[in-house]
Amino acid sequence: MKTLVKLLMVPIFILFLAVPAFAQEEVALEEEFSLIEEAGEGVITGDVTTLDAGAGTVSVKVTEGSAMTFTVVDGETILWRGIEDIELSDIRVGEEAEVGYYTNESGDLIASWVDVLVEEEVVPVEALEAEVTEAE
Repeated sequence: MKTLVKLLMVPIFILFLAVPAFAQEEVALEEEFSLIEEAGEGVITGDVTTLDAGAGTVSVKVTEGSAMTFTVVDGETILWRGIEDIELSDIRVGEEAEVGYYTNESGDLIASWVDVLVEEEVVPVEALEAEVTEAE
């Protein structure tokens, strides 16, 4: 009976030691995310709600929350749709976009990059095999 109790105590003791380690890791991640938010950096994904190519701004609304307006800096902000480089005027309201941004000294949100998301075409393996066979 004493042997059984000892055998049961070992896993409980190991579990007891492991719980604080997991808690410390979670706290460290929360602190890291907090520092990123304080620095005003981040990435959001949502629908383009407004676009002003003349003013160099684009607004994106995430599903939960309000729209965020970003300044697009000519020669600095990278714009693309899939793998194709685009201009700000090529973006359309309603398209889904991902924006990497930072906050400048004045508190403005500056877009580092804007990626207009495109649906990837899924090609069945059979179609690819047929193309290879035809090419031979």
